[in-house]
Amino acid sequence: MSRAVPRSERTARSRPSSHRRAAVIRAGAPQPVGGAGAPAAAAVLAGVRRIGAPFRDEVVADTGLSHATVNRQVVALIEAGLLRERPDLVRPGTVGRPRVPVEIDQDRFGVLGLHVGLQRTTLSVGDLRGTVLAAVDVPTPSGDDPCHTLGILSEKLRRFGDRFGERLVLQVGLVIGGQLSGDRDLLGHRRLGWDTAPIAEIVDRVVLSDVIMVPQIEAMAGAESLLSPHVDEGTTLHVYAREAVGAVLTVDGHVHAPSAGPGTISHLPVGGTTSCPCGRIGCLEASVGDSAVAGAAHRAGLVDAPQIERVIAAAAGGSRAAHALLVERAHLLGRGVALVRDVLNPDRVVLAGQAFTAYRPGLAHVSESFSGSTALPPMSLQVSSFGPALQAVAACTAALRPIYADPLAVLRKVAARDRPEPVPHRKATPR
Repeated sequence: MSRAVPRSERTARSRPSSHRRAAVIRAGAPQPVGGAGAPAAAAVLAGVRRIGAPFRDEVVADTGLSHATVNRQVVALIEAGLLRERPDLVRPGTVGRPRVPVEIDQDRFGVLGLHVGLQRTTLSVGDLRGTVLAAVDVPTPSGDDPCHTLGILSEKLRRFGDRFGERLVLQVGLVIGGQLSGDRDLLGHRRLGWDTAPIAEIVDRVVLSDVIMVPQIEAMAGAESLLSPHVDEGTTLHVYAREAVGAVLTVDGHVHAPSAGPGTISHLPVGGTTSCPCGRIGCLEASVGDSAVAGAAHRAGLVDAPQIERVIAAAAGGSRAAHALLVERAHLLGRGVALVRDVLNPDRVVLAGQAFTAYRPGLAHVSESFSGSTALPPMSLQVSSFGPALQAVAACTAALRPIYADPLAVLRKVAARDRPEPVPHRKATPR
């Protein structure tokens, strides 16, 4: 995906100049798109996305804005290329001046997503409705130098996006675990060996698009809130598990984001037998992470390589020992979810991540363990509908945050970013 810049110029600009300031966006406390306090253009854009292809009076009813305000914003968003009219959807035989519905323009703009995992990184391209157009997993480069690792991944992301060269990139969503600083500018990731690295700035320098960095579990919850409206009301506990684990609470669609950064559930004592790098035994993440389970299966001779996909395939193929290992993981996950639920007492719990979804028979054991461990009244667990696409969806929807917060401001920034820098005028030297 290009930025409407000739390839020769993109190549020349891929080397960051010393005076170019990285346009990094700090995530801050996430707000629901089109929420209270959003600019009118943001509310209209979010309303159109929710409804699909509404008439303007439907947008008025959805947003609570006046007809005049909605008309002005619709015109501005159409002129900016974010909305388009759909006269083909007007009912035939309409008497008088026909009303023309509008919809999000899904073809002109796009976003890029980068979800950095411990073992695998997901590169993705999405449109302005949150649809993932393409995604691919690549190995996360080894090494404790974030500049080297992210430089490689960012270059892969740029080339991957160039396949959609007809689209103008508005934003890059960078999703990663670890611990953000209080101002959400620096990230430390113990398991990757990174210590307070400005990773969004590193990505921006290579991809040459504004980058928003969002913690992993917040991005998952944000994707659910944006694309699954049924979880917006009340309080929802989102629990993610794959290689890493995490949990976050949303309140009426707002992600609870402490100023000191997100907390962690990695070291909840769930009773496993695996040693944790923290020095204790039975911590949640050390017991249920993909590497821990795959390593145990490999040591037991169940698979010929320590890969979680092979463990799942063995269980699906009838290996009782592999199935038992995944059932034990499910029991530990259910216990961990129950511990967090009992502390926060949310209205609902949503499970996300391949540790929950990749082996479907395990879900019943998660639910059984949860029910037997929680001290509160019974509750049915919900499962994310994104499945294996979760990482790509989360990264793309993270990139949509600034766009749906203030769409016209984002376009102004993109236009200013792509405007060629003026060449300083040099006076002729007298001979």
